[in-house]
Amino acid sequence: MVEFPQLLRRIVEHVYLTDFGGTPLVHLSHDVASDKDPDLVASMFTAIQNFMDDSFHSMGIGDVRSIEMSDRHHVAFGRGHLVLLYVVYRGRESNHLERRVIRFVHDVETRFASQLRGWNGDMDRIATIRDYLAREWDLSPREPRAAALVGHTARAGRN
Repeated sequence: MVEFPQLLRRIVEHVYLTDFGGTPLVHLSHDVASDKDPDLVASMFTAIQNFMDDSFHSMGIGDVRSIEMSDRHHVAFGRGHLVLLYVVYRGRESNHLERRVIRFVHDVETRFASQLRGWNGDMDRIATIRDYLAREWDLSPREPRAAALVGHTARAGRN
């Protein structure tokens, strides 16, 4: 097996799934520590994508498929009718990954249309979608910040 230099490999670090209005549904991540609230980050991506799409549509250009965050960090956007998907990855820019994100959004909407359309805010109803994304992107679901803080406080109190 040939090993690619670190610069050539693409490593998916975060996956965010929101409903079409930007309400966060799922956040998956490697164990990349961050002090930023993933719900806020997902909402920010929604606002950026909506602004960019609106701006470029008025110029006759299609949807924004990705943005570059730094030398080697990118965000690939996938927009469907019910959900938005954001994949933060490191490495070379990848049109293949952008197309995969778009196809995956359509797959999620087809498989889980009834759950997404009838969603009432109950995160337990999203668990099958979260698990599906975790398997597809080989990432772990992140605990909501409040749950992580409570768990940390409870563990700290036992010492």
